Order: sequence, then C-alpha cells, then structure tokens
Amino acid sequence: MADELTTEAIAEEAPAAADVVADETAATETEAKPDAGELDRLRAALAKANKEAEKNRLRLKEVDDAKLSEIEKAQRDAAEAAQELTNLRRDSLRQKVALDAGLPAKWVGRLQGDSEEDLAADAASILADLNKTRKPAPDPSQGPRANALTEDEQLYESIYGKRKA
Repeated sequence: MADELTTEAIAEEAPAAADVVADETAATETEAKPDAGELDRLRAALAKANKEAEKNRLRLKEVDDAKLSEIEKAQRDAAEAAQELTNLRRDSLRQKVALDAGLPAKWVGRLQGDSEEDLAADAASILADLNKTRKPAPDPSQGPRANALTEDEQLYESIYGKRKA
C-alpha cells in the first residue's frame, strides 16, 4: 500500500523538480554572464526536470485511468480522438486552400478562418500583399549631374589634369 501511486503524491513530486530548476536559474539571473559550464549544467538540469515531469504526467494518467471505469475511459478516448480529427481536418483544409490559391508552403500556418471561404479570402489577401510591386526609392547619386563632363572634357582632364576653361 505504501508503494501505491496516488494523484497527490505525483502532484507533489512534479513541483519539486521544477523548483530545483527555478532555484538554479534564479541564482544565475543575478550573475552577469554565466560561463559555458554553468549553462551546460543548467541545461542538463532542465532536461532532467522535463523528463521527470513527463514521467510524472504519464504516471498520473495511469493512476487516473485506474480510477475510471471502462465506459469513462472509452468516452475520454473518443473525445480526444474527436478533437484530433477536428484539428487534422482544419489543417487539411488550410493546406487545400493554400495549394489552390498558390500560396507558398511557409505561409500556410498564417491562414485564418473557420470556413473554406474565409481561408480562401485570407489566402488571396496574403498573396496580394506578397505580389505587390515595390518601387525602389530614387538614388540621388545616380542620373545626370549639373557639372557633368562630355567625353572630350573627360579625355582632356585625363591627359592634362585640369579642365579647360
């Protein structure tokens, strides 16, 4: 009975691991620049705390699963599957609209809307912004100058060094 996992015991273990990492990071925040060894040690401690937290989440789910009846487990699994299906359908619709509109792949995640029409309108708006032609600002150093030399004057200056009057 002492080895039995309880929700309370798991919940108490998870914050303890996070507190260790928080204490270590709080100590380094007061220092100006931690050395590379200190950063590596902190990263390792954070990775370890994250792994422990994930293990604790899984153990907590197992304990909660043991308390649930088979019907409740099936209902929970069905709700999770329905949510995942909704997310996959939304992502698929985004991909379809972006492909149909000719939107670059890296812009697919920026599409917003709940219906195909909303997504298509957003894709058209993004494409319009991407395809705008931009006029470069004029460069004042280019173009004709007020004291521009003719070819003859340039040749004269290159030979004699001064401009004839």
